[in-house]
Amino acid sequence: MRKHPTEAESILWNYLSDNKMGVHFRRQHPVFGYIPDFVCLKEQLIIEVDGGYHLEGEQPEKDAERTQWLESEGYTVIRFTNGEVLDDLEEVIGEIEEALEETKRPSRREGMGVGCRIGFGFDVHRLVEGRELWMGGIKIDYERGLLGHSDADVLIHAICDALLGAANMRDIGYHFPDTAAETDGMDSKIILKKTVELIATKGYQLVNIDATICAEKPKMNPHIPAMQQCMAGIIGVDADCISIKATTTERLGFTGRQEGISAYAVALIAQ
Repeated sequence: MRKHPTEAESILWNYLSDNKMGVHFRRQHPVFGYIPDFVCLKEQLIIEVDGGYHLEGEQPEKDAERTQWLESEGYTVIRFTNGEVLDDLEEVIGEIEEALEETKRPSRREGMGVGCRIGFGFDVHRLVEGRELWMGGIKIDYERGLLGHSDADVLIHAICDALLGAANMRDIGYHFPDTAAETDGMDSKIILKKTVELIATKGYQLVNIDATICAEKPKMNPHIPAMQQCMAGIIGVDADCISIKATTTERLGFTGRQEGISAYAVALIAQ
């Protein structure tokens, strides 16, 4: 985020951030690697407040190309100059409200195929000596932990794969490879946060998660409320949106032999 926004940007943000329009705007949130001034991910509306340099040299052509590309991805882009915001904020607000109404029209959404999408995720890691056990973003006191390149939080990893799968954005191995130095020992809460940001670039946000942990030991049920609260805070949803269940495999297979822990997750996302 720029440290010194223009006066016009600050005035407009004071209005947008107050949710007076009934939708949530974000300031300088990445969209496909591009950083707009303001964006409503739910309605896929981008607002730009342009300074003088946007009218100079090749910049207008670059802005037009970027706008065309964003619109091809389903976003609506509206632009104002600093002067327009400072001279007549009421008119600017009116144009934004009209744009929001346009994005909500059924015909537009049907043409874009916007709706709910479901994804499934699975992960498994081996239990070993000398490792901490992390599950759902919290540390569980146990004699062994899960082996992995990151902190090996199988629950978060399964959830991230479900989110990415729902958005058709590959998997966590693609975005956070276990061959990369920057992911060595990475806190999976960071992976979850970045995954939520990734699906947001396509205008998606979480509706709900249903996940199951498969472990013979330790018992997971006492820790489920803390896991829900932890992940809900990262994702930015109510804890009620995250269902977590725990089960054993009745001493069958590698889980029953206490050789490892696995997790399954289904995620529903929507634009």
